[in-house]
Amino acid sequence: MGEPHYEEFFDLSLDPLVTAGFDGYIKRASPAWERTLGWSEDELRAVPYTEFIHPDDRERAVAEVTALAGGAESQDFELRIRGRDGSYGVFLFNAIGVPDQGLLYAVAKDITHRGELERRAADLERSNEELERFAYVASHDLSEPLRMVSGFVSLLQSRYADRLDDDAGEFMRYIVDGVERMQALIRDLLSYSRVGRAELEHEPVAMGPLVQRVLEGMQTSIDETDATIEVGDLPTVRGDASQLVQLVQNLVVNALKFTGGEPPVVRITAARDGDEWAFAVADEGIGIDPEFDERIFQVFQRLHGPNEYPGTGVGLAICRAIAERHGGRIWVESTPGEGSVFRFTLPA
Repeated sequence: MGEPHYEEFFDLSLDPLVTAGFDGYIKRASPAWERTLGWSEDELRAVPYTEFIHPDDRERAVAEVTALAGGAESQDFELRIRGRDGSYGVFLFNAIGVPDQGLLYAVAKDITHRGELERRAADLERSNEELERFAYVASHDLSEPLRMVSGFVSLLQSRYADRLDDDAGEFMRYIVDGVERMQALIRDLLSYSRVGRAELEHEPVAMGPLVQRVLEGMQTSIDETDATIEVGDLPTVRGDASQLVQLVQNLVVNALKFTGGEPPVVRITAARDGDEWAFAVADEGIGIDPEFDERIFQVFQRLHGPNEYPGTGVGLAICRAIAERHGGRIWVESTPGEGSVFRFTLPA
């Protein structure tokens, strides 16, 4: 490359470029430095470049330059560089040294925002872990007093039923109903927290036999609803069998619940899609308005009152958590009045 092209590249580069001497001073700095941090080339060359480096990073920067001066191959390292306004940006440097010239050549990538995103992601992960621990402890501790309330209400009903008037009996039924709903909510909340806390077992899982075990365990519900369940050929995947049982069971429970009064027809199938297996649990039930396709997978989100359809609004949130922990995803395709197809993927 001729010298004119080099100069043009140096001036037009969107990433900051720098040529520095092993003596600690910058020899050349591209215009991108001024656009990024506000320093002109003359200002950068006027003082040792360590003056622009965060005090906590200077020792590491000197070590990197010393290694390059000694003939080390190209180095990648991060440094915090001070801008004209006093704030620090985070830059990823890729540098090579030319000992014969006493120079190093470096290109810097501004990753300040990436660092902020990584920190936010780490903070969010910590918050999620703390929330899971809180949910587990809170729901566990609430279980005992609810059992006590339930037990004493049952005693009142059995021992004093003949002394209670109709209003008192109705009040008792309200209390029992409320306690039972709260206990169901706590059970589901515990299940939801365990999905995130449990360590996954990655082992071969034959989905055909797994689905059959799920259906055998639900035989009473299937008989009560006069449901027809059709199961296609299902593959073997790698995953945690206990969590995959929970995923399939929750989807089948939904299919048996939201029927609109007709005997349920449920089809469970799978098809290869690139490097994934795409599973489908299809029903012919009441369907879902597309505007709620995302909401139904959020914890405690229900589209119907508890008197219409029982449930706590946690089951599909558990399904999403399990699918995502296995490296897959879950979504629904539905038309109101015509049924729904819940699809989830697992890596092949």
